[in-house]
Amino acid sequence: MSKSLEQRVAELEKKMNEIAGNKPVRISKQLGIGDTFELADLTWKILDITDKGYMCLANRLDSAMRFDANSNDWRKSSLREYLNGSFFTRLSEVVGEDNIIPLDRDLLSLDGQTEYGVCEDKVSLLTVDEYRKYRSLIPNDDSWWWLITPWSTPCNGYETLVTDVSSSGNFYGGRNDFAGGVRPVCIFSSAIFESEDK
Repeated sequence: MSKSLEQRVAELEKKMNEIAGNKPVRISKQLGIGDTFELADLTWKILDITDKGYMCLANRLDSAMRFDANSNDWRKSSLREYLNGSFFTRLSEVVGEDNIIPLDRDLLSLDGQTEYGVCEDKVSLLTVDEYRKYRSLIPNDDSWWWLITPWSTPCNGYETLVTDVSSSGNFYGGRNDFAGGVRPVCIFSSAIFESEDK
């Protein structure tokens, strides 16, 4: 019998808690773009290194989650609430809250609508433009996974379709209330990548 979504999320959070200690985790070796590392029971890949820090994409969480029950607007998404709520809390217990840098999120729809504007997240999902930018670093996955880019917006008659990535790496429009894979993205401070010897 398969476990419920809540059970799988609870197990992931428990594992993250077990890893957490009193001191923030430090990655003790220098890593570059395209390298992977283990943190909070997830494998992360470095997509970019900027003056803000290391932009990293996690492997897919064990469970599939709905984008939201009612809308394709990331600002109102229950998935966003989870990633920036309990998931962020557990992650910050491992690396320290100050070591997760806010990301500006552009909610431009796939067809160019600006109705949803922009927002800021501590933990997010990739946009279509980010996926295209870093595509060479992101191999195909066995399952589909969410992006935050809406297919279109209510001004064009679309309130439910969200862009997702198929197992072949192509874009599709998925209903916001269907279950999809979740690959968190965040910017970690460069401080956690400094050698412990420094």
